[in-house]
Amino acid sequence: MADTRLVSVGSSYGESNYHLQFTPKFRQDPFVDAEVKDMCRRSFEETCAALGITMVACEFGPDHVHVFVANCKNYTVPVMVQRLKGASSRRIRLELWDRVKDKLWGDSFWSGGYFYRSIGSTTSDAVEFYSARRKPHD
Repeated sequence: MADTRLVSVGSSYGESNYHLQFTPKFRQDPFVDAEVKDMCRRSFEETCAALGITMVACEFGPDHVHVFVANCKNYTVPVMVQRLKGASSRRIRLELWDRVKDKLWGDSFWSGGYFYRSIGSTTSDAVEFYSARRKPHD
């Protein structure tokens, strides 16, 4: 598992880790397509790198994705979600729209809402345990 220990940033010291879950518009199942899933994962990795946060885990169901991010002190949850969903949606719509357009209506990929939960150090172990043993829906 990636490093989720306490970090020092300037005069601040702490930890800021989140479990995020996103669902596609109308809860369709675009992630049964391995190429869509891979592009979405790559987009999340690139966005996290650009933000300077760590993507610890990314797991897909056919109709949702769980993302565990760590060391994100400089961003609010809504800003992180907007960046992750926005970049991945844009990329999927530009490069793989023919693969998902029959599952969605209009030009939106993600639903407007999301789930988030702050994850503390004790729970990080539980998330690692869950992620390592979870069987993806491939």
